[in-house]
Amino acid sequence: MKPIPTIGVIVFRNDKSEVLLVRHGEEAGHLTGSYGTPSGRIEENENPKQAAARELKEETGLETTEEELIPLSFDFGVTELKRKNGTMLCTWEVFICKSYRGEVRGEGDETTPEWVEISKLENYWLLPSVLKAVKLAKEVL
Repeated sequence: MKPIPTIGVIVFRNDKSEVLLVRHGEEAGHLTGSYGTPSGRIEENENPKQAAARELKEETGLETTEEELIPLSFDFGVTELKRKNGTMLCTWEVFICKSYRGEVRGEGDETTPEWVEISKLENYWLLPSVLKAVKLAKEVL
């Protein structure tokens, strides 16, 4: 099975003491109650930065541009991701959002965005590599 290319976006606030995560609800493909960064698949005719900006807006309501996204230079490899309909193999390219516009808003029963204190991340049920990505991104900025 060929891995599916996906992207993730890391957004900080309050002097990088908080990060924006999304909690996966009943309608999400991810396991209910798990947390991840705003993330998703790269659609046809879309580059990774375009996908990152789109997913950020879809899952959180925040808007950014390709120029405001910094690639996190780390190869997370191929991840086996457990989902409600089985296991998915994916690659994950992560971007750090330098600036954004708008207000965080929830979008139905699929995902709910939440600002989370980085010092408390280990208390959350995180998708694979989220904690590592947040720590690496914090070092970059």
